[in-house]
Amino acid sequence: MKKIRKTTIASVDALYNVEFSGNIIPHTWYGTIQTEKGKPDMNAIAILSEILYWHRPRESCGDGDSGETVLEKRFASDMLQLSYGQLNKKFHLSKAQCRRAMKNLERLGVIKRHLRDLETDAGDSLNNVMFIEMFSDRLLQLTFPDEATPGTKNVTRVSNEMDEVIAFDEPGGIGKDMTNTEISTEITSKDYLPYQSELERVRDQIDYDILLEDMKTDKGIIDNIVDIMVEINMSRKKTLNVNSETVAADLVKARLGSLNAEMIKTILDRIKNSVVSVGNMKAYLVTILFNTPATYEAELAMQVSRDMYAISH
Repeated sequence: MKKIRKTTIASVDALYNVEFSGNIIPHTWYGTIQTEKGKPDMNAIAILSEILYWHRPRESCGDGDSGETVLEKRFASDMLQLSYGQLNKKFHLSKAQCRRAMKNLERLGVIKRHLRDLETDAGDSLNNVMFIEMFSDRLLQLTFPDEATPGTKNVTRVSNEMDEVIAFDEPGGIGKDMTNTEISTEITSKDYLPYQSELERVRDQIDYDILLEDMKTDKGIIDNIVDIMVEINMSRKKTLNVNSETVAADLVKARLGSLNAEMIKTILDRIKNSVVSVGNMKAYLVTILFNTPATYEAELAMQVSRDMYAISH
């Protein structure tokens, strides 16, 4: 029997031989993965640690007497499938929190979300399924920010002599080992849907989920606004009709691209308080969406002036 000399510190000795499981969070991430306000983005850090886990290869011994090491991916398809529901279950984050964290990771250039249309063998369609592409070079930069060649310091596992790629793993369908959620039927990827991607992007832009939380009764008009934004952004026309005038499509798209949640709230208030009868609601929304970014700051400054005047008198 092996003799153990303990430290006499109970909190330390109690953990001897205890194997902890969980994701890896390098301490450097608290400095490199931050919000735009310069604070560590804890939600983004937690989610990236999950993505990193699934991208860490497993090792197995190859066939025969060659002694080669075979790398195996943990997920079955060509990219990691991950849903907001899975992240909610694991990290207890809301969908809005997950979206914001994902957007920040994309802003940092370490991941990219892809939305795909999937089909089961039974012919059932699964739309808007999220897959994650991770950029390892950028991950290493965020993890080893002070190294000229990130990840090369204190190499303990990879030999410089073993740099030959013996074979490439072929992309497969989605299997039970892909995510924590069991998928009982084999699913194969179909075409990538640009519409679903743009829909997701527009919703992220205006903080769709947060808007719905704040203005639940306005879901219908918010969805109409989103649909119009997606339609315009995907239009291939060089000019668009705005308030019976021909406007360059690039200008319209640029205006709509600057809309945010607060502007959408202003638009909703304006619509609800309007006493004008609207015959063509779509044309009306296109006009108000186009005009709001140009007038929002000025109207906000005027409101502040009126409020300050009221306080002083």
